[in-house]
Amino acid sequence: MKSNVVIPRLLVTGASGFLGAAVAAAASAAGYDVLGIGRAADASRTKAIKIAYDQLDLSDEVATHDLLRRFRPHIIVHAAWSGVSGQARDQDIQYDNVRATCRLLDLGAQYGLEKFIGIGSQAEYGPFEGRIEETHLPAPITLYGAAKHAACTLARQRAITHHIQFAWLRLFAIYGPSDNGNWLIPSLIAAMLDGRCPPMTEGIQKWDYLYIDDAAQALLALIRAMSTQSAATGVFNLCSGEAVPVRQIAQEIAHIAAPNLDLEFGTIAYKPGQIFHMEGDPTRLQAATGWAPSTSLQAGLAATITSMRAMA
Repeated sequence: MKSNVVIPRLLVTGASGFLGAAVAAAASAAGYDVLGIGRAADASRTKAIKIAYDQLDLSDEVATHDLLRRFRPHIIVHAAWSGVSGQARDQDIQYDNVRATCRLLDLGAQYGLEKFIGIGSQAEYGPFEGRIEETHLPAPITLYGAAKHAACTLARQRAITHHIQFAWLRLFAIYGPSDNGNWLIPSLIAAMLDGRCPPMTEGIQKWDYLYIDDAAQALLALIRAMSTQSAATGVFNLCSGEAVPVRQIAQEIAHIAAPNLDLEFGTIAYKPGQIFHMEGDPTRLQAATGWAPSTSLQAGLAATITSMRAMA
């Protein structure tokens, strides 16, 4: 007797990236039929978790169309985005990201797409002193933040037209094993494991960090909630809800990775436009999904240090 159970097909864009790979792994473990796509030819993160992966640049409309026609996803988690760091945040590649996001949703609609979850950014809000809720009006100060907000607004309208459930997660900051080495936490860990005191500012800026596994589980919780309740749509903050001084983070890393290392704060100046307070309110996401972070900062840092030490 044949089973009538349909295994949901989940397409994860940006699956060669930090968050995309984590979401693909968590979804596969939860029983979804997962396909990851990304620009990278050698997707080491995806290979490590044994997820089906296709190299694809979303700017290639023909290739994107062909893939969606072949895979016919029920759900898309759109984590791909070009130009996420450095000067690229204010370059024209950001316009291409907006077009690619809307085109992905439109093409998916042709082949049975039911749910679209986009990964936005706290940069959509712009600088803000205090805890940010989804009701705060976006006021981005970079083309990156403006493009994320534009993609959210335009894709949501396209989703309404196509009768597709739509959610947009404004990501604050994530960390964990396999993070990009040039970001703050992995760069501090790498230096301290090497016995070096990294150059640091005074470290008074307070940032909201979420462990990567918690972030991936939040995505899964949202997908499940979208299947059972209409409230699980719209814009959500994806964050821990707790802002910690960077100085404290560095001290915790040193305590675990290099307890005899004397840290020196204030050896470098803050960059122009430095964000001193980045803290999100995850209440809306928690209420809609029942999700909450389960990894403390101390436990997450310890796991990240253990992973990086093993890879050194």
